[in-house]
Amino acid sequence: MMLLQRLAPAAAAWLWALAASATPTAQAPLTLTAGEGLQRVEIPLDLLRASTREGWSDLHVLNARGEPVPQAWALPPPARERERSAPLPRFAWPDPGPGGRDDAAMQVQVDAQGAVVRIQGPSTAAHEGSASTRWLLDLGPDVHRSAEWLAALELAWEFPGEGSHLRARVEASADLKQWQAVTEAALLDVPGVGAASGERLVQRRIEWPAAAPALRYLRLSLQPPARLTGVQALWRTREASAASATTALRFEPEAGTNPPRAWSLDLGGAVPLQELRLALPQRNSVASLVLEQRAQEEASWRAVARFTAYRLDRDGQEWQSPPVRWTAAPARHWRLRLEERSPALGAGALEASAVWTPPQLVFAARGEPPFRLVAGGPVASSLTLPQLLPGYEAGQEYRLPQAVAGPVTLTPATPLSWRERLAQASAADWRRWALWAVLALAVIALALLARRLMRDIQPPS
Repeated sequence: MMLLQRLAPAAAAWLWALAASATPTAQAPLTLTAGEGLQRVEIPLDLLRASTREGWSDLHVLNARGEPVPQAWALPPPARERERSAPLPRFAWPDPGPGGRDDAAMQVQVDAQGAVVRIQGPSTAAHEGSASTRWLLDLGPDVHRSAEWLAALELAWEFPGEGSHLRARVEASADLKQWQAVTEAALLDVPGVGAASGERLVQRRIEWPAAAPALRYLRLSLQPPARLTGVQALWRTREASAASATTALRFEPEAGTNPPRAWSLDLGGAVPLQELRLALPQRNSVASLVLEQRAQEEASWRAVARFTAYRLDRDGQEWQSPPVRWTAAPARHWRLRLEERSPALGAGALEASAVWTPPQLVFAARGEPPFRLVAGGPVASSLTLPQLLPGYEAGQEYRLPQAVAGPVTLTPATPLSWRERLAQASAADWRRWALWAVLALAVIALALLARRLMRDIQPPS
C-alpha cells in the first residue's frame, strides 16, 4: 500500500510534465524579394540545431498571423567537378639483388623541393628504357596544399602484338621510408573481337580510393614487369557552391583511456556535413582515423570515412593532410576514433573545420509580412517540389529569388495542452509514450500483487 502511495504522485507528475512539455523555439526574421510569390531561403545552422524532429519536419515559414505557408524542401545542389590530366615523373625502382636484400639499401636522391632526381640500389640500376617490376612516381609538392584530389592513374606501357595483362599494386609514402598499401587493379591491352579492324580491349586506369591519402610519393608494382612509357595523374576539383558554408568544430576527448583514443562532437541537431579538414595538435604527427556518426545518443556509431591525417615538417615547409570527403545522411553526433594500431595524439581536443551545404526551403509568400523561420515548434506539413512548382524541372528551385534569414533568437515556447500535444505527436513520440505506459502499468500491477501477498500471509487476529 505504501509503495502504491509513493508511485501515485510520481506517475501524476510524469503525466503532467508530458502534457505541459514543449520544446524551446528558435526563429529568424526573413527579408523577402518584393513582388515574388515563390522564393527560397537557406536554413541557418542555429535553426538546424534547434530542430528536434527527424528531417527537420518542425521547421517552417510563418506569416504575420503565425500561419504556416506552403513550402517544400529543395533538392541538394548538383556537385560540379572538373578533371585535368598531368604527366608524372617516373623512375624504375631496382629489384632486390640475388641475396634477397630488401629496400633498406635503396637510396633515393631528392632536390631541395623534395622532387626525386634518381634512385640507386645494391643491384644493377634499372632505367626508364627497361622493363621493371616496380616504379617510383612523384606527385609533386602541391598535393598537400591544393584543393584538388587524386582521382586515378592512367598507365601506358610497351606490349607485344598479342597484347598483355598486368596486375598493379600501389603504395604511398610521405617520406620514402614508410609505405602503406593503397589499392590494386587489373590492367590489360589486348586485341578485341574486331582485331582485324584494329579494335582492342583496353583498361589502363587505376582508380584512386576516395578515402585513401594521396601522399607525395607512390610506388607502383607490376606483374609481370613492364616498361612504362608514361603515367598520367587525373586530378579532380569540386567547384565551390555558393550555398556551401565552412564551420569551425571542436572534438572533445572521450573518457576511458589516457591519452584518449576517441573524440566526440555534439552539434545540437542534424547537420549535413560533407567534408572535414583536421588540424593535428602536434607537429610531425601521423594518425589513422575513422569518422563515425549517429543520429541519436542511444544509437550505435556508424563509420562514414577512414583516412590518414598528418602534419609533417619537410624541406622547411609544413605539410598537412588534405580534407576527407564522404556522402552520408545528416547527423547530430560525430566521433573521430583512432585505428587500433595508430599512435595516440595527446590529451587535448581536436580542432577541425567542416564544409556543409545548408538545406534550403522553397515557399510561397502567402499572407501578410513580416515572415519568419521557426524551428522546434509543431510538425509542419511540406509539399513536394512538383506540387509547389508547376512544371517542375531539376534545379528549377535554384533559379528562384532568395530570401535572407536574419539573426536567430531563442524564445521559450508556451506549454501545450493534451490536445495540442497529441495532435503534434510523431510516431516516435507514440512509441515512447506506449513504453512508458506499459512500464507504469507493470509497476502498478507489481504493487497490487505485493499488497495482496502481504494480506494473504498476515496471520489472522
